[in-house]
Amino acid sequence: MRRKKMATPVSDKAAVDIPTRVFEKYLQVLVEAKVSPEVISRLRATLLEDKSFTERALKDAVFGEEVQP
Repeated sequence: MRRKKMATPVSDKAAVDIPTRVFEKYLQVLVEAKVSPEVISRLRATLLEDKSFTERALKDAVFGEEVQP
């Protein structure tokens, strides 16, 4: 009978860093695609600093003041 390999345990800190790494990579792709620095800055604040993932927060980050309630 073959034994399944056990996954290597991931520390809590490493697990927490995964979303941050994903969002940083996403933001880097936006930079390379020449997306407006203002949009990238708002997304960085929303995703990495505020950690707000609501539809409203993301619309505000992408569209800025242009979004109406």
